[in-house]
Amino acid sequence: MIKQITLALVLTLSTIAGQASAETFTQAEYVAIFNGDDIDKQKQAIDSLVMAGLSEPKVFETLHAKFQKSLPLAVDNASIDYSAWLLKGLAYSGDDRYLHTFDDIITGNYPKKLKKYAKSSIPTLKQYKRWIPILSDKSRYEVSQTQEVNVIANALRSDELELKRYAAKRMINRSVYAPFLLSVLDSELKEPRLLKHEKLAIR
Repeated sequence: MIKQITLALVLTLSTIAGQASAETFTQAEYVAIFNGDDIDKQKQAIDSLVMAGLSEPKVFETLHAKFQKSLPLAVDNASIDYSAWLLKGLAYSGDDRYLHTFDDIITGNYPKKLKKYAKSSIPTLKQYKRWIPILSDKSRYEVSQTQEVNVIANALRSDELELKRYAAKRMINRSVYAPFLLSVLDSELKEPRLLKHEKLAIR
């Protein structure tokens, strides 16, 4: 019965989830992608960073270098959009070093779209500063499960409601319904510690 309720909850959450699914990459693959010139692949990689649980600075250092290289070329809609994607990706690092990059864009002579992304990236970066240690906590990983499943499980077990919602969306977008994850959801449904009378807790 509990598993039926759990599955119903996950399916209900699909109304707030997007339709596109993001691939899963290794750290070495992220570095290779951001060192390369395949813009579509880089956008896929950035999308996947939302729930990648990466704590490896090299990935974001490579992404930052690519952004800096793209910045002087951001002169038309397509090139500005590309730089904006790279800028957004830096926020998923949770690394305070990149706050200077966001500030430089906000205060500098750059396109409005880049300034908009820089401003919205600051709260995202601060959010991921809390989330990265949760997602990348390998002490809670199950060796029998994939990296993706372990990261989602860590998110579901956390006390961060927004992170739990992201995890549910990830499950739906990628149809990740491993029995292990359903078991984690069962446990979370039995524990009402985060159920408050507020929008985020019930949506």
